[in-house]
Amino acid sequence: MDWTLILYCLMAVVSIVITTFVVPWLREKIGAEQMAKLEELVQVAVQAAEQLFGPKTGAQKKSYAVELLSQQGVDTTDPVVDAMIEAQVYKLDETMEKAE
Repeated sequence: MDWTLILYCLMAVVSIVITTFVVPWLREKIGAEQMAKLEELVQVAVQAAEQLFGPKTGAQKKSYAVELLSQQGVDTTDPVVDAMIEAQVYKLDETMEKAE
């Protein structure tokens, strides 16, 4: 059984759920401006981690991204922030695959 394909499909479903339900709920809850700033911070943290550590270092990259976000005052213990990080990783992976 190809676990990579199953994991990839599961990540796609999670990303869709987050984009469809969680992000709009958060926008309503904390305001569009704060949400845009949080999304930008998550994107920068994930991209910086990818640049520094490269492929096959997922734990290091996530730890680095979480630390960067914590330094900016983001509550990284919030499961929604964790989901946003995972969604951004998935989005970055998709972009990189298309570039190849």
